Amino acid sequence: MKTFKLLFLLLLSYAPLGWAQCAPGIPGAGNPGCIPPTAPGSPYAQPGESAPLAPPPPAPVWEDRWGAIAIDGQSGAAGGANKSSTKQDATRLALERCATAGGVHCEIAIAFVNQCTAIAQRTGGGIVSTATAADTDQASARALNRCGNSDSCKVISTLCAVPVRVK
Repeated sequence: MKTFKLLFLLLLSYAPLGWAQCAPGIPGAGNPGCIPPTAPGSPYAQPGESAPLAPPPPAPVWEDRWGAIAIDGQSGAAGGANKSSTKQDATRLALERCATAGGVHCEIAIAFVNQCTAIAQRTGGGIVSTATAADTDQASARALNRCGNSDSCKVISTLCAVPVRVK
């Protein structure tokens, strides 16, 4: 029993040493995380010694999105597309949707990529103006300005084509 107590006290006295040791070559004094001197930003780096920098993350990869709006000036029918990967697809889909809405003489009013558009028209028909911008508020302001910015102009449609992150 006496031997057991002696062995227990001996092991107990070495326990803190086992927890406070870092791997060989890494300073242990005041270094509870055992940070290697070569780690980026290590407070233990030697003067003149440059730590390897982590490589930058890869740049994001975006896929364009096209949009288009088609209008039949005679009937007022309209159609739009905003999630197409090509201009051709966007214009085709906008024309199809305009025809589905009852348009017979549909024409592309505007095609755009990775932005928003607005269409303004004078009350009761008449002049149609289009504009693009980073958001619908800016596009609307531009379209109204092109329409004449009078009380007889109002925004009749807005649409955004937002690029999609693929990586």
